[in-house]
Amino acid sequence: MSSAPPEDRGTTSSPAPPEGAPVPRGTAVPQGPDVPQGAGRPLSADVPRGTGVPRGAALAAAAPTGVRGITAARYAPVIIAAATMTGLGVWGLARHSSMGNDEVATRWAARLGLHQLAHLLSTVDAVHGMYYLIMHGWMALGTSPAVIRIPSVISMTAAVAMTVIIARRLTGSGWAGLFAGLIMALTPVISYYAQTARSYALVMACVLGSTLALIRAMRAETGGATDMQIARRWLTYGALIALSGYLNELSLLVLTAHAITVLLARYGRSAVAHWAGVSVAAALLVTPVVLISHREDLVVSWISRPDLRDLRILFHDYFGATTAVAVLLVACAAAAVLPSGGRWRWPAAASADAGPKPESGWWSSGGITLPSVAVPLLLAPAAVLALESLVTRPLYVDRYVLYGEAGAALLAGAGVHRIGQWLGDVVDRRALIWVPGVAVCLCALLLQLAPQHAIRTPRSRLFDFGGPSRYVGAHAQRGDGVLFFTSFYRKARLGYPADFRKVSDFAMAVPPVRTGNFQGRNKPFEITGPLMLDFRRIWVIGTVPSLRRSPGPLRQESKVLLDRFSLAATRHFRNIVVTLWQRR
Repeated sequence: MSSAPPEDRGTTSSPAPPEGAPVPRGTAVPQGPDVPQGAGRPLSADVPRGTGVPRGAALAAAAPTGVRGITAARYAPVIIAAATMTGLGVWGLARHSSMGNDEVATRWAARLGLHQLAHLLSTVDAVHGMYYLIMHGWMALGTSPAVIRIPSVISMTAAVAMTVIIARRLTGSGWAGLFAGLIMALTPVISYYAQTARSYALVMACVLGSTLALIRAMRAETGGATDMQIARRWLTYGALIALSGYLNELSLLVLTAHAITVLLARYGRSAVAHWAGVSVAAALLVTPVVLISHREDLVVSWISRPDLRDLRILFHDYFGATTAVAVLLVACAAAAVLPSGGRWRWPAAASADAGPKPESGWWSSGGITLPSVAVPLLLAPAAVLALESLVTRPLYVDRYVLYGEAGAALLAGAGVHRIGQWLGDVVDRRALIWVPGVAVCLCALLLQLAPQHAIRTPRSRLFDFGGPSRYVGAHAQRGDGVLFFTSFYRKARLGYPADFRKVSDFAMAVPPVRTGNFQGRNKPFEITGPLMLDFRRIWVIGTVPSLRRSPGPLRQESKVLLDRFSLAATRHFRNIVVTLWQRR
């Protein structure tokens, strides 16, 4: 696929320089659907080994140039990987209509009126304000759990498609792009967030879109593009960075990865200055969200400092849910970062320029290479966030740097294709190039079927609010009371209001829509205690009443239940217990 827009394409009768090599601005460089990446290099299919000529470019020239063949070669890897992600995204999407904590918040907040939503964001969840606005419009299509997850499925599918495009552009190989996209799609954590009604899939799509835009902008800097074309590409990059920041401010950490990529490219001061200026401008645009969310410290007070367990979780997020798959993909990723030389060379066009020099490493060869893009994306944002959380206020949560998984997928896809090329050279069978990639993808699928199935069950989320709500709705009698131990569990009522029509939330003094949070405000026990005796049956949702609680309203309410009521039923759900108490 050509990296240039239609206005960049042109023809010339003179030889063109390698793609990415400095040329005077305005010089026409042949580009287009039937001109392979790296135009201007030798295009003979019989290329001597070790010449540095990308084999993919030679094959592209030797292959039939029919429109159908070109179209298939260009779009088939993207379509296959995107279709795989779509299939995994819709598989079990409803999840028995159960929602976790974050999804209940999304559904309730997105259904608020704009004035009520503004009141909520001024108190909590300002960091999710843009996402709530997007979902507010989406709710016109439906409010069921399956429907509100569809934007995440679409976004993750787009992210997988862009992973394919990035890998193909930086290696010149559709196989490398296909393997990278499939590895990403088959990673269980990707399916998990593709089926979660939260902003993380949208953030991932924006981050990968900005990474692709960065590659295009950097190429334009040295590829003969006009000033206007360069400006448009940097504007696209800045817009995507700002949008991802509004979806989640911690996505701005991707700028640390992009900074490393830009510096490794060594395209000159102009390119660095353009990137820095656009990045600062985009970050400044997100300042209002950063300032508002900074005042909402209590919202992230539950986050603890990262430890080795968090590192292990992140490792499996990036490389696979099972140890076997994770080790396999790490080995493939390692193959992608080895320096080139001899038979163990890079896949076709591993650099956006002329490729690493023989016996050189990508870190010293300059240009935009797949490792120079993927390695910083994999390591830098997570490392910066973890270090910040160890030194200052803890903010590290693995999903905040989920987009680092794309770096792992890019490396694994390019690495397994590189292994395939080496294997093809050893046995002198070019057709074997794809065999290792197919084997790795099959392993990633088969060895992760159990985790893939598990994330499609109600117990896959930390809390299951659907089960308790349906249980109460099925067994409650009109006139029953309900107590939430603690008010955090009132989210069950927010997410499933129809199941609580028969019961009275008599302890609530001010509803959540007026307090601007998800819990509301409770009455003091002096009022709630006597009211409890007016009910024949009381449902308790959250935890089991106990006198071992710390002094406070919950302990006082527990004493009334244990002294004046009898336990009639108990039902356990994912981190939520429902008990029914009947008046003696």
